[in-house]
Amino acid sequence: MYEPCQARRPVMTQVLVPLLRASCPPDAGGYGGGIELRLTNDEAEELGGVALVRAALRAAARELGWKTETFGWTETIRGTMVGVTDRRTPPSPFDSFVDADRQRRMRKAVERVGPPGAPSPPRSDEPSVRLPTQKFLTAYAAAQSAVDW
Repeated sequence: MYEPCQARRPVMTQVLVPLLRASCPPDAGGYGGGIELRLTNDEAEELGGVALVRAALRAAARELGWKTETFGWTETIRGTMVGVTDRRTPPSPFDSFVDADRQRRMRKAVERVGPPGAPSPPRSDEPSVRLPTQKFLTAYAAAQSAVDW
């Protein structure tokens, strides 16, 4: 039995705020963060659906003062993906830290894919700091059990 969505979103938001804060690059003053949650389709449905998770991500990001960009895709080859990115322009001196982090992540993505024409690298299920799905699911389950429905 599912609890009403109105009760789920505040709990999700509460859990997501520290995860979003932790996603910001070091020394960036709270700018440049973002997370992507990769869920199985069943997990997304149990949480209340992509729309609810996106709404909780937006609410958590707004609590941190972010200008948000969210996305949500269901039934992808690897399940459901939902995420949020901080699109604020960071003030100096934080802009150099945000830019350096963005470049580092792009280099890492290119290295994972390899040069043009190279065979596809083997898929990796290695956890990423940018994909805190397990942390979210664990924290949400703990917070949900603490709420008196």
